[in-house]
Amino acid sequence: MTLFHIRTLALATLTTLLFACNGKGNAPQKQSERQTTNDSTLRIAVMPTLDCLPLYVADATGLFGEEHINVRLMKYTAQMDCDTAILRGRVQGVFTDLVRAQRLRQKGANLHEVGATNLHWQLISNRNARIKDVRQLGDKMVGMTRFSATDFLTADLIDRSKPKNEVFRIQVNNVFIRLKMLVGYEIDAAFMPEPQATVARMGKNNVLADTQTKDIRLGVAVFSMAAKDQKKVRQALPAFVKAYDRACDSLNIRGIQHYAEVLKTHFQLNDAAVKALPKTAFAKMSPVREKDRNAIKDFPTQ
Repeated sequence: MTLFHIRTLALATLTTLLFACNGKGNAPQKQSERQTTNDSTLRIAVMPTLDCLPLYVADATGLFGEEHINVRLMKYTAQMDCDTAILRGRVQGVFTDLVRAQRLRQKGANLHEVGATNLHWQLISNRNARIKDVRQLGDKMVGMTRFSATDFLTADLIDRSKPKNEVFRIQVNNVFIRLKMLVGYEIDAAFMPEPQATVARMGKNNVLADTQTKDIRLGVAVFSMAAKDQKKVRQALPAFVKAYDRACDSLNIRGIQHYAEVLKTHFQLNDAAVKALPKTAFAKMSPVREKDRNAIKDFPTQ
C-alpha cells in the first residue's frame, strides 16, 4: 500500500468519524423531528438518488395531495442517517436496500416491506488509477458503505474476480463526498448510484461493473410497523403506492429531463448532468424478487 493510499485512507477515516460525530449534519432540522405521533403526515427518509425520484416528482406535482395523503420527504445524503431516522421514530418510511433493511430488523425495527425500488449502482474507477477490470482492484481503495448493498456488491465482486492483493473497502457514507473523492482521485474506485454515477462518467472515469446488466435489484421501500406508527402507515400506504406509481408513469412517459428543475434542486445537478442522464424505465412498486432476497440473505450485517 503506497504512502498516498495510507494518507487517503486516514483522510477517509477522519471524514467518516466527523460525520458520525456530527450525526445530524445531513439530517432535517430538529423541529421537524419533534412532531407529535398524532400528526397524520407520513414522513419518508429519502436520498438524492434516482430510486427516490418518483417521490420527489409526486411531491412536486401534487400527486400525494390528489390521492388525499399528507407526505413529507425528509432529505438525507447518507443512508446511515436514514436508518437512524426510522430507528428513532423520526420517519415512518425509508427507501433503502435489502442489506440495510435486514440490518434494521436486527436492530429491532418492525418493518413492513412495501416493494422493490429502482435503485442500482455502477462500480466506477477514477481514470488516473488506470483500472480497466475488477481483477486490478488489488491494493486499491473502493468507496462504499458498510453493511449495505454496496458492501455486499464489493464482497461479491472480490470473491468472483479474486484480485491478487487485498482490496481496501473505504467507508464513505455521504454520496456527494464519495463522488467528490472519486473524481478528485482520492480513492481508486467507488460504487455510485444514479445520478452520481452519471457525473462520474462525465469525467471520463471507467465503469467496471453495473448491477443493471447483472439483473440485480436490491433497492427496497420499507415502513415502520411500530405501535405508534402502525395505524397511520396502514391507512396511508394504498394512497402512497398509487401516487408513487403515477409518478413512475409520468417519468416513463415524459422522461427524466422533463423534471430538470426537480433534479437540479434536490440532486445538485447542473444542466449538463441532467442532459447526460441515461434513459431510465421506472418500475411501479412490486414485491421484492426471491432471487434478490436470497442473494443477500447470508451476508453479515453486524
